[in-house]
Amino acid sequence: MAVPLSQYHSQKYSLNQRFFDSWSASMAYVLGFWFADGYMRHDRSYRIVFVSNDKGIIVAIRRAFRSRHPIRKRAGDNTWSMILHSKYLYFSLMKRGGFRQKSRTIRFPKVPRRYLRDFIRGYFDGDGSVFFVEYTRTKDGRRTRELRTNFTSGSRGFLEDLMMVLRRELGFSIKILGAFNKGASLKLGYGMRDSEALLRYMYYDRFPIGLRRKAIFVDKIPAYQKHARVAEWFTRRT
Repeated sequence: MAVPLSQYHSQKYSLNQRFFDSWSASMAYVLGFWFADGYMRHDRSYRIVFVSNDKGIIVAIRRAFRSRHPIRKRAGDNTWSMILHSKYLYFSLMKRGGFRQKSRTIRFPKVPRRYLRDFIRGYFDGDGSVFFVEYTRTKDGRRTRELRTNFTSGSRGFLEDLMMVLRRELGFSIKILGAFNKGASLKLGYGMRDSEALLRYMYYDRFPIGLRRKAIFVDKIPAYQKHARVAEWFTRRT
């Protein structure tokens, strides 16, 4: 017999406690975001916490939970957090691969292939970056602008798992992980062509939830490609 949700926790705020029970694009995204920028606690109560310096995405995640839990600015930094109190949700998240003090040992969870791009987008919105770099090419001295993407994590296992998923789904090559923060954090980075494919994979048409400021880079790709073609033509002519 199923245990009534009321026996898990008395809810002060409305909340879809069965959120992690069934897969959907929004659920996969929220799970991925939590793997990047969330944590769970159990002391006096069972808590799941989401943190971001972008309040808008926390609002969107709250909406996905059909919740009215408060969103608060954290003292001492420029981030926002939402704390969900629910024993049922806590253990549902554990079934999806979450656990306490996960930062250095978390692994890529089992995600249905249909929702991989949503989970990866959620993680990328939490602990990923997209940007353009400019440098001078040593072979011809031409000034070049290229698109780059990075995933970061304290867990080598998670990034290696992610690398293999992207190799299988998008044909990406095996990478050597970079280290920063004195080795406390690791980076999985992709160059121009892979970054374009990755962005189009994650930020597909009408994706249900995500950071628009990162998705907007998909719209910048055509202009970037035109710029690169013109620069290449000019180099050949000179």
